[in-house]
Amino acid sequence: MTAERYTAVFTGLLTLKRPGEYPYLSMSEEPLAPGGSAMRRGRPPYERMGCEIPFADLPEDCKRLVLKLYRGLWGLEEHDVPRFARAEALRLEAPARR
Repeated sequence: MTAERYTAVFTGLLTLKRPGEYPYLSMSEEPLAPGGSAMRRGRPPYERMGCEIPFADLPEDCKRLVLKLYRGLWGLEEHDVPRFARAEALRLEAPARR
């Protein structure tokens, strides 16, 4: 189980999804640590999400993991996805800052 700090929801015409359900990635501040991230499929926990943030604001390890999974979902090679994916391609959520 991961302490969810960030959630990346992968939307689009993926064959892995059903209506209203999407693959999504829950990540902690250190997503590469044991238990630091979890890939799920279903209805993302929108009620627990805070504010939407730009991809560029994610910690570097989160960016790397999101891009790796994004490429895997779409069958892309590393050079097919720009270093900083467009914000429209990924919806990223983080808890509201206090």
